[in-house]
Amino acid sequence: MTTRINGTAPKDWRDLQRQVSQIFQECGLKSEIEKKIQTVRGIVEVDVYAVDLSSQPKTIYLCECKHWQSAVPQTVVHAFRTVVTDYGANWGFIISSAGFQSGAFEAAAKSNVRLLTWDEFQELFVDRWIENYMMPRLREEVEPLVDYTEPSARVIRRADKLDKHSWRLFIQLRKKYEVLASLAQYFYVPKPWLESQRIDLPLRKHIQNRKVSEVTNLPDELLDATCLRDFVDIICRHAREGVAAFDQVFGGRA
Repeated sequence: MTTRINGTAPKDWRDLQRQVSQIFQECGLKSEIEKKIQTVRGIVEVDVYAVDLSSQPKTIYLCECKHWQSAVPQTVVHAFRTVVTDYGANWGFIISSAGFQSGAFEAAAKSNVRLLTWDEFQELFVDRWIENYMMPRLREEVEPLVDYTEPSARVIRRADKLDKHSWRLFIQLRKKYEVLASLAQYFYVPKPWLESQRIDLPLRKHIQNRKVSEVTNLPDELLDATCLRDFVDIICRHAREGVAAFDQVFGGRA
């Protein structure tokens, strides 16, 4: 199973560079686009430069982004291997929208250059993206909604002081958002017994046999999301709307 971070293919080579750099950054690396680097043979510009400062020693990635209509030939790989070696990078990635010629794989064999499609690049970093970006973002944006929908004694005490109309609104909001909050919490709470916290999307196909009420309390766009970024964005947007509605009932954060 390939797990995609981004749902849409890059529009052009600049968009490919931007998305590659964004994923690096969201994984906790420092990344730059079209960076000039000093090699033993002179100055060279690479499409994307990324460095992982959390690893000791640091790990450096050089990337060539080829948004071509044709497969990348071996000549490109030979030239890039030289750059990677001359700079002393740990890894070199050639990311191609149209794949690679057979000779390209031979040229990359037994080297630290990897030939990747756009989906393969995402697959390579998806676990780190989940840990460094998805889980912290969900935790930050959904925790207030969890507080409102879980049986919190503090929130219930505040709710007991509401008038009847506001109390009914409070109960309606809890019913509306409790499944969303529970679902999001499941995906941001670490599970040490699992090797990966990946999500097999779309979610709808995994909950078709569950209670209808649970399904209908989740937005259709969330159930049908096919990539992780959309999945996270949709949860966070609805969580913010829910928190704002609860805040309005209480006249501020409960």
